[in-house]
Amino acid sequence: MSNLISGRLPAGVRPQSYTLDLFVQLAEKTFSGRLLISLKVEKSLQTITLHALDLIVTETQLCGQEALVSIHPSDETMTLTFPETIPPGEQQLSLAFSGKLNQQMRGLYATEVQGETFAFTQFEATDARRMFPCFDEPAIKARFKVSLNVPTHLTALSNMPIVEEKKVGNLKKVTFDETPLMSTYLLAVAIARLEKREIRVGETAVAVWTLAEQVSLGSFALKVTQAVLPLLNDYFDLPCPTPKLDLVCVPDFAMGAMENWGAIFFRDACLLLDENRSSTATQRRVADVITHEIVHQWFGNLVTMHWWDDLWLNESFATWLACKIVDQWRPEWDFWLSFQEGKAVPLALDALENSRAIQADVKNAAEIEEMFDALTYEKGGACLRMIENFLGESVFREGIRRYIKQFQYQNASADDLWTTLERSSAQPLKKIAKDWFTRPGFPLIKIKTSGDTLKTLHLSQQRFTGKKTGTDLNPWIIPMTLKYEDDESIHEQHILMDKQEMDLTLPVQGSLKWIYGNASEAGFYRTAYEGRTAKALSEFAAKALHPIEKIGYLGDLWALSSRGDHPISVFMEALCHFRGDASRVLVSEICSYLEILSRQIVLPADHSRFAAFVDQQLTPLWKKCGWDADKDEDDEKRLVRADLLWALGSIAQDEEILSELPRRQTLYQARPHSIDASLVGTLIRLCALSDGGKRFDQFIEKLERSKTPEQRDHYLLALATFNKPALACKLIDLCLSNKMRAQDI
Repeated sequence: MSNLISGRLPAGVRPQSYTLDLFVQLAEKTFSGRLLISLKVEKSLQTITLHALDLIVTETQLCGQEALVSIHPSDETMTLTFPETIPPGEQQLSLAFSGKLNQQMRGLYATEVQGETFAFTQFEATDARRMFPCFDEPAIKARFKVSLNVPTHLTALSNMPIVEEKKVGNLKKVTFDETPLMSTYLLAVAIARLEKREIRVGETAVAVWTLAEQVSLGSFALKVTQAVLPLLNDYFDLPCPTPKLDLVCVPDFAMGAMENWGAIFFRDACLLLDENRSSTATQRRVADVITHEIVHQWFGNLVTMHWWDDLWLNESFATWLACKIVDQWRPEWDFWLSFQEGKAVPLALDALENSRAIQADVKNAAEIEEMFDALTYEKGGACLRMIENFLGESVFREGIRRYIKQFQYQNASADDLWTTLERSSAQPLKKIAKDWFTRPGFPLIKIKTSGDTLKTLHLSQQRFTGKKTGTDLNPWIIPMTLKYEDDESIHEQHILMDKQEMDLTLPVQGSLKWIYGNASEAGFYRTAYEGRTAKALSEFAAKALHPIEKIGYLGDLWALSSRGDHPISVFMEALCHFRGDASRVLVSEICSYLEILSRQIVLPADHSRFAAFVDQQLTPLWKKCGWDADKDEDDEKRLVRADLLWALGSIAQDEEILSELPRRQTLYQARPHSIDASLVGTLIRLCALSDGGKRFDQFIEKLERSKTPEQRDHYLLALATFNKPALACKLIDLCLSNKMRAQDI
């Protein structure tokens, strides 16, 4: 057995480059290849350990010696033992290997489309070793020269542009240019019947690759890339690192997308849409995912973490910066409001006493997979936004530019990032960041005012958990932005709270009307208000707070009510204060809370009373929206309409809405364009919920005939909405059949 810990490779030998010649037998679902690895041997040795999983190695040559191959499945490694000692210096290791295309959507895998087999890769985090023997750790960078031997009628793609394509027997051999120094998990291979639409953005060739019948659905992706790539070039002050940027639609893909350098792979729903019929929500999601993956071409690909405990360096940054860039491109989308919505999940997870830090030790492949969660993505992104708000936008950007340029084509750590930002800002950033990235949880900040003018604040903090009594009393260093109103105007004040308790005197003109402890929701913490402070804020919140702050305020009240700090009536009263507010995200949040209350808290005997409350809360807004969109209506109102329809139909059981559903569904089937695109998904789900299962088989037929990913997702969600036990069994049978794509299960 291997003596390695968790499959990490020993020092002493490192690859400089890989030359890979791969043959893929699609009909047999097998592959084979020859591999030449240029090695730097640092000291005399007799064994070399690489990663390999589910591969058969048939030849090994180094310095004229054939090695004895020992396989260690539990470590996902193999050890080559040579008869004689290998001297230090540059050496060439030659290998021949073979394997099977799996159907697990990892490594090099097979996917079928209309009876034809194609092959794609997904290597992050530790699955490059499933396709070829390699040093499969992010810190072990090398260059890759790839050749693919494929059927002549298929397209072959990899990270770099094609430098040669020639016929060899009944195949064609496609050779790609050598990659820059990069990690194994970023290597990509696609072999399929693909067509493209392409543009040029500055010096970068951009193409969207799809199946032939999907080509027209790629136009929006090109539009997004054309808009955001120059913004990212400018943000980093460094052009896109690869000469081409392929956006490839993969028929079956386990992830939403994967940032392979120069060849980004996508699930179809995250890349393709019909611009004439897609909802605003779908356009926003696709733009966000595309931008997130393009950000990785710098953050993650050009500069890569040493090990997976710093995965957040990739994903937190891509989450935060994608929002920033999309908001810059389409300010009317108010993308930071969506970012705030995304904080709800990590705030809930991080309130668990057994939560983990963003930067956490990982020892094996299973633990690596667990890192791809809301704490790494959304909490990390929120903490970066908090730090940017503390340092200032220009100072933060300058630090990021220095970091990228200093560590390009290398690996870096969190400490490297904080050191660079400290030098740019002259702030004690390492000390601040340590609290937020290496420590689980987050604080609850209690705010109390005193004095006749209420301008003296008493702040206290402790870790927020689901229990009232916190066990972690160590203070965080918290960059806070207070927002308050006095007799003169509304003000903001930045403070750094580094004690468990502190007093602060605000420069109030006259008397303090109200104060809110998390301006623009820039901080990753919750706030609570005591006495007169709480009463004043509840009275002014509806008219004084920004929509993003209203979401945060409601979220804090909900969290405090959920753990018993105050009765649920306090939260319900706040909902009443916001009645009539048509802000899209606020309506969405309120509808979500009402649904949770209906499903989890309201007793069956009280459902009719609660339905009346929902009706009273939302019907005035619905009457302003109605079923039909105006010709020049803005996107926000379209999204509000969909949220209101679902809440009034599913929670309030509004008779007028339920009686109108069949007519609207029939109208949609006859003339799809007659129903606003943002309403279609909600309409279909409500029909599933309310018709007793009559449309189940019809929806399966619609699913099979869907022309766009968005349309397919509408029917997938609807099938899961039918609430008859017998239909649940039919749905399980459908999932186990070949009618359902693996990615949709």
